[in-house]
Amino acid sequence: MKINTESVKSVLKTVLSLLLGLLIIWAMYRNTDMGELWVIVQSANFGIIAASLIFGLLGNALRGLRWELFVKSLGYHPPRASIVFATLGNYAVNFVLPRAGDIWRCGVVSKYDKIPFGKTLETFLVDKVVDVLAGLLVVFVSVALYIDFFISYFQNNPKLAEKMSGIFSSIWIYVSFGTLLLGVVLLLTVFRERPFMLKIKNLLYTVKYDLKLIWKMKDKWHIIIYTILVWFFFYLYFYICFFAFDFTKDLGPLAGLIVFAMTNIGISVPVQGGIGPWHFVVISSLLILGVAENQALAFAGAVFTIQSAWQILYGLFGVIAMPYVKRGNRVTDTNKSFN
Repeated sequence: MKINTESVKSVLKTVLSLLLGLLIIWAMYRNTDMGELWVIVQSANFGIIAASLIFGLLGNALRGLRWELFVKSLGYHPPRASIVFATLGNYAVNFVLPRAGDIWRCGVVSKYDKIPFGKTLETFLVDKVVDVLAGLLVVFVSVALYIDFFISYFQNNPKLAEKMSGIFSSIWIYVSFGTLLLGVVLLLTVFRERPFMLKIKNLLYTVKYDLKLIWKMKDKWHIIIYTILVWFFFYLYFYICFFAFDFTKDLGPLAGLIVFAMTNIGISVPVQGGIGPWHFVVISSLLILGVAENQALAFAGAVFTIQSAWQILYGLFGVIAMPYVKRGNRVTDTNKSFN
């Protein structure tokens, strides 16, 4: 029987990333008295945590509405429910394979709403850039408001600081950059008339044209409003959980913003759902804010488990609901020349 090499690589990547996350969790919880941890978790107000969940759902639904604006700017008009359900399903798929949900989201909208995959991918990437910039802004604002916290964070995690500085001191990063630069120069000179380069040029022309359409869209202010609301709802999604525990309820909204900013750094690591890195940044941040170790461990474990189960639940709903959306896709003349 012939073995599919790509499938094997995909499975190995999934297993290794999951094992990495579980290894981080094991390292943090290995010396913990689980009985004591469970007592702390039981003392939480689960009604408050449940109330916070609605903001996570609203945040991701608004992400879908923002993505819809980019798709419509290219002349496509899929049903709003299709875009929202695909966005929700994105996060359930990510728990199976890191970042695979992003491709699934574009693919499923392309399949059911008859939009070229390249167009859904382009608009998704633009939408992703908006989110990355917003996330960086949250981090920069947190640093500006509470610089002492971040100084303390790296002082308490010297290995992390060493790894970050080691990246820029390594000769391999400069070798990689030089190789990449040389490759680009060769493509633009020696190989510029080759068939594959002509295809790339046509693709770049199409992307350039589509980006112009997106830039000229009339709903730019809606993009900004949606982005502000998305990140405000995600902040509430996380910060409201502080009030569920006696040891975090008095830390204040600024402390909540700082830990929230750190979680966004944690989930950027390509591990299913942020398992491991999310726990690490939350626990280490709470320790610096004066929370006892067992309490920080309990908070991270309880909040992550509940929020992950919630994301998987509404994500599965989005996946299941996609085929049943009433559709009547329309394409305007704006984009016909690229179909």
